[in-house]
Amino acid sequence: MRIFGYLAGATVLFIVLAAQAQSPTPTADRIVYDAAFQDTLRNPSDPATVLRYAEAAVKVNDLEGAISGLERLLLINGDQPRVKLELGTLYYRLGSYEAARAYFESARLSAKATQEVKLRSAEYLAAIDNRTGKSQFSGDLLAGLQYSTNANSGPTGAIRAFGTSVVPNPTFAQRGDFAAVAAANIRHRYDLGRQDSGAIESNFSFYGTRQFQVSEANVLVLDVNTGPRMKPFEGWAEQISVRPFLMGRYVAVDDMTNYWAWGAGGEANVPLTPQITGNVALFGQRREFLNNTDAPFNNESSGVEAVTVFDLRAEITSNFWMTAGGNVSRYTAVVQSESYWQFGAGTSATWRFTDPLGINGRPWQMTANAYTSHAAYDQVNVFIDPTTVRTQLDYGIGLALSLPLDERFSLTAQTGYTQRTASISNYSYNAFTSLVGVGWRF
Repeated sequence: MRIFGYLAGATVLFIVLAAQAQSPTPTADRIVYDAAFQDTLRNPSDPATVLRYAEAAVKVNDLEGAISGLERLLLINGDQPRVKLELGTLYYRLGSYEAARAYFESARLSAKATQEVKLRSAEYLAAIDNRTGKSQFSGDLLAGLQYSTNANSGPTGAIRAFGTSVVPNPTFAQRGDFAAVAAANIRHRYDLGRQDSGAIESNFSFYGTRQFQVSEANVLVLDVNTGPRMKPFEGWAEQISVRPFLMGRYVAVDDMTNYWAWGAGGEANVPLTPQITGNVALFGQRREFLNNTDAPFNNESSGVEAVTVFDLRAEITSNFWMTAGGNVSRYTAVVQSESYWQFGAGTSATWRFTDPLGINGRPWQMTANAYTSHAAYDQVNVFIDPTTVRTQLDYGIGLALSLPLDERFSLTAQTGYTQRTASISNYSYNAFTSLVGVGWRF
C-alpha cells in the first residue's frame, strides 16, 4: 500500500500543479504581449507596432498570433526576406511544412536576402525534405554526468550462501561513483504511399555508462525493432493503428557480454477520445546469457519471455499531460530458480510552463514519474538459500527538468530514488541517482 501511496501522491501533486498553471500570475512577457495586442488594435497598419506584437507573441508561445502579425507586415511590403524567414520558422514549429517551405523558398530567392537569411532558409528546407520525404529520420541524443550512491547495486543486507550469512567481498558492497552517460533514440520512418497511412517504422536506442571508479558497473544496452505500421480498419475503428515488429537487444556489463535477446511482437495504438490514447503491446523473446569471469553460471538464466504492456496517455491541457500503465511478464529460464512472474505499474506527469527566469522565453518542461514492480520466482536457489524462495518488490520515483536553449539543444537535470526489498537480502538495495546533461533533438 505504501508503494501505491507514492504513485497516488505523485499524481495528485501534478494535478495540483496543473490546476495552478491554469490561472497563473501574469508574467512580464504576458503583460508586454497584452499591451502589444492592444496597440495593434489601435494601429493595425503600423509596421513597428505589428512587429512588436509578433515578437511579444513568440515569447508567450502564441505562434499563431505571431504569424498573423508577420503576414500583415507582408501585406504592407511583400519583399521582406527576413520576415519571410521568421514566418517559415514559425510554420515549421507548428508542423505546417508546406507553408514553411513556401516562405523559406521566397526568402532564399529574394534579391534583398542577406547571406545569413539564405543559409538559414537552406538549412530549414533540408530539414523539411527530411521530414516530408518517404524516408524520414528523427531522434534524441543525450550526453551527461551522473552520480549514484550505489553504482554497483550493492546489497543493503547480509550476503547469503547455502542458507547462512557470510562475510561479503568488498567488491559487492554498496559503492557510490560518478559516470559519463550517453543515450540515443533514433527513429526512421519509410512511407509506403498507401491509403491506410502504411509505413515501415524502425527504432534504435543506445544507453551506455563509463564509471570513474566502479568499472564493473559499466553498462551498454542496444535495442532495435522494426516493422510496418498501418491503419487496416474502416468505420469507427479507422483511427486504430497496428504494428507487428521484430526486435533485438544486446547487453554488456563490466565490458563483457551479459546476454543477447531476439523476438517478435505486435502493438496497437487506440485513440479513445480526442484527449486520451491507449497503447497495448505483446511480444515474446529469447534471452541467451553468456558465461564470463564475473558470472561463471550466467547461462543458467537463459530462457524465453512473454510480455504484455499497456498504457494510457491523457492530454489534460495543452501544457499538461499524464500517462499511466502496467505490464505483466512471464520468464521461463533453464533452471526453475531463475524463472519468475513479474507485475509492474507506473505513472508519469509532464508539465510545460513559461520560462520563470526570462532566459530566452522558451517554455521549460518538468516530468515526474513513479513506478512499482513485483517479481516472484518459481523455486529456491539451493546455492543461496535452500529454505527461501526469492521474491522482490521494487519502487522508484524520479523528477526531470528540461531547459531549451534553442530549437534543438536543451539542458537536462534528473534525479531519482530506487529501492528494492527482497526475501533474500542478497538482492535488496537502494540508490539515489542524479544526472546533468545536454540533449540534442533532430
